[in-house]
Amino acid sequence: MNHNVRSKHRQIVKSQSGYTIMEAIIAIAVCGSGLVMILGLYGMAVKTEMVSNTIFEQSLEINSIADDINLSLKEESVKSLPESVDRILKSKYPDYALTEVRQDSQTSLYELKILHKGGNSMDKLFHIKIFWSSDE
Repeated sequence: MNHNVRSKHRQIVKSQSGYTIMEAIIAIAVCGSGLVMILGLYGMAVKTEMVSNTIFEQSLEINSIADDINLSLKEESVKSLPESVDRILKSKYPDYALTEVRQDSQTSLYELKILHKGGNSMDKLFHIKIFWSSDE
């Protein structure tokens, strides 16, 4: 009888001593999946920030190009719009090239297509609209 009392006492002690191995495995799996989700969100946030910074830098540069073109057209007597834009791009922005000049339906509104030859063989095409008249 002494043996039965001891085994019952062990069962009681075992049930009060803590978690079973299955409970521990489930807890680790739940915590691990939560951690994976958090790290995935963090990775997406980092990528989004990098893309946002790249877009912002390109926006600043293309706006700077548009400003330089507009200032140059106002200051000089320009006979040929494509030649003037090419000269500005070659002197200050060597990674950019004028690909097309198209006159809009308004007589003095022009659309410039400017190609940026970036690293990683990534070419980007930008559109700039300017007002210009050869009479000015």
